[in-house]
Order: sequence, then C-alpha cells, then structure tokens
Amino acid sequence: MKYKINKKTNKKTITFLLMLFLLLIACCQDVSVQATTKKGVRNVSAKTTDTSSFYRNKEKIYLDSSWKYADHAKIASGYAVMYTAKKNRKDIVIAVNAGHGTKGGSSVKTLCHPDGSPKLTGGTTQAGAIQAVAVSDGMTFRDGTAERDVTLRMGKILKKKLLAEGYDVLMVRDGKDVQLDNIARTVICNNVADCHIALHWDSDGLRYDKGAFAISVPKGLKKKKPVSSYWEQHEALGAALVKGLRSNGVKISGTGATAIDLTQTSYSTIPSADMELGNQCSDHSDRKLEVLADGLVQGVNKYVKKHIKIAPLRDYKKNGGSK
Repeated sequence: MKYKINKKTNKKTITFLLMLFLLLIACCQDVSVQATTKKGVRNVSAKTTDTSSFYRNKEKIYLDSSWKYADHAKIASGYAVMYTAKKNRKDIVIAVNAGHGTKGGSSVKTLCHPDGSPKLTGGTTQAGAIQAVAVSDGMTFRDGTAERDVTLRMGKILKKKLLAEGYDVLMVRDGKDVQLDNIARTVICNNVADCHIALHWDSDGLRYDKGAFAISVPKGLKKKKPVSSYWEQHEALGAALVKGLRSNGVKISGTGATAIDLTQTSYSTIPSADMELGNQCSDHSDRKLEVLADGLVQGVNKYVKKHIKIAPLRDYKKNGGSK
C-alpha cells in the first residue's frame, strides 16, 4: 500500500519537533536567578543546590592557577580543607581563616593591591608601600603565647560550632603551618566560600584589653577594583559579627570598626571580614574562645538571614572553574 505524504504537514511536524528539542535543551541549562540583597539585585547561577556535588568532607582544596588574582600569590603550595555539615545543612560555605601560621611568610612580599597602587594606611606594612608582607608572623600575647597558635585554636572551635549550625566550613589553615599567603588564601575563599572570616588579635602596644572590632574599608580603597563592588558587603558582614559578639557579652572596642587597608580586603570578591578579637592583653583561654565563637556564630546567622536570600548561588566548576 502506498501512502501519500503531505509535504506541508510534514514540514510543520518537523518544525514543531525541532522547537520542542531546543526548548528541552534550554530547560536543562543553568538558569539565571535574581538574589535580592539589601543594596540591590545581583545575577547568580542556580547550577546546584548541594555543595557535596563539588566537594567531599575533608577534601583538600588547592589554589587553581586559572582563578582571578591567583597569579598574584607568591606562596601557594598549601591547601585549605573543606568540612561539610552532617545535619541541617544550609549549603552555605563559611571560610574560617586562622590568621598567620605560614612558615617563611614574613620574608616574602606581595602586591598590596591588584593594580599595584600604594597602601593607603599603616599596619604590618607602612602606608605608601607597593608591596606588603605575604603573611606576617603575628604578635605574642603578654603570657608568651604566639597569636598564630591562638587563632588556630579559635578557628577550630568556631568550625565546630558553625558545622553544628548546618554551615559547611572551609578551614583555610587547618594546622600549625599552611603554605598559602594572604592573597592565595583570599582567592581560594573567593572561589569556594560564601563568606570569608579571618581571625586575629591586635598588636596595639596597650596594657589593657581594649576589646574586639572589625576591620572596615578605608575611604580611598572603596574606589579601587574589586573593592568598589564589594565593600558594602564586607562592612555588612563585619558589622553583623560585631553585633553578634556584643550580644554575647564580648567587650567591643569603640564603635566596633577601624578602617585599615588590608591585602585580604583588596583581593576579596565575596563578603569578607577581618575580625580582631582583642589584643595582646586579652584572655585567650578555651572558655573565652568559646564565648567569642558563640558570638561570631550569632553574627554569621544575622548576616545570612539578612543578606543571603538564596543559597548557595555559585556558578563554580570544581576543577578549574570560577564563581
């Protein structure tokens, strides 16, 4: 039996099937969503809703040379470690950066700013310098304890509490020494975490404990890239952390913020805060660190509730990708 084919009808069928095929492809691709923040709307990718599809618990994460600013790092052979929450996972990654703790870091210099401009304020490196110490040794508490040892203890206590809250934690320094300078640490955080919290105690020469504070962004730095696009997020995170500490009974220094030009801030493309949890006169017993950690967790919760509407919103490719 012969069938007479209607060419016109057949052409319409083929066109319809082709359109349906293209529609299915479009639906399978990443979709762009709008995440509303206090300061406006930003485009983000909803490629995945499970950090475990990127990283395993206790996975080592090295600096990827393809990441933006990775080529500015001078000490980059070390790795950070990812810890994933076991219960009530929020699928939000908090980077905990225990300050200092890089052997040989004080003898290496890196650019203060990505554009090679001079440092705006003094600190470990004087104002006007083009290059800063890659990672300083940190100060020594009045009882002889090295700051780097206290920041690591603080980081481990904070990690435990954040995991209990359901956050995944990127431990930038998970042991006494990590061969990652401040730029390498920051770039890893930029590409893996949702927030970056560095832990420090201030070396101010005072003979009393002045309290905790966040490092805010100097006015001149707010005009430089990439800071111009992120400084409001940096300061919002710092303010939330200070508020959490204050709510938990921690003494706060002055207004709770001091403007300092930091390498960390200059290279950060995610909300980033350097927290100075006291000075060389501060109590750094385990009991005190527990109190500080509880306050920081309260601050993280405040920040996430107000500023991270959908999480995670990362367009990240595990092997060589970027946010």
